[in-house]
Amino acid sequence: MIKYRLGCADGHEFESWFPSIADYDAQSRSGDLACPLCGSAEINKLPMAPAVVTGRGNRDVQAPEHAPAAAAPSAPSQPPLATALRAFKKAVLENSEDVGGRFAEEARKIHFGEAEERNIRGSTTAEEAQSLHQDGVPFSILPELPEDLN
Repeated sequence: MIKYRLGCADGHEFESWFPSIADYDAQSRSGDLACPLCGSAEINKLPMAPAVVTGRGNRDVQAPEHAPAAAAPSAPSQPPLATALRAFKKAVLENSEDVGGRFAEEARKIHFGEAEERNIRGSTTAEEAQSLHQDGVPFSILPELPEDLN
C-alpha cells in the first residue's frame, strides 16, 4: 500500500491510499480520481515527506507525515470521514429541492406516486420520521457538521 497526499485544482488537499504506484497511475489516467470535497477530477500529487528508516537503532522511527510548508500555510487537515460527509452533504444540497416542513408529506406523495419523482430535502419531527419509516418511505438524515452549529 502507498499513501499519497493529493490536491485538486480548487486547492483542496486530501490523502488517499492505493495498492501500488501503478494503481494510482491507472486511476489518474482514467479520470477515476476525484476530490472528495468538490468532485474536481483535476488531481495532482503534492509534496510529502517519505517514511524513511535509517540505521539499526531507529527502525520504528519514521519521518513526519507531511513536509513542513515552506511558503504559505495551508488549511488544517481534516479527518477523511469529515471530508467525505461534507462532500456528501454538499451534493445532496445542490441536487435536491428544499420543501421545508412539508418533507414528510411530499416524501409520502412521491413514494405512493401521487407527486412527481424528484430529490427533496426538508425537516420533520421525530414522530413524522418514524411514521415514514413504518410506511416504508425511504429517506435519510443528513449529519450535522461542526460548521452547521456556528
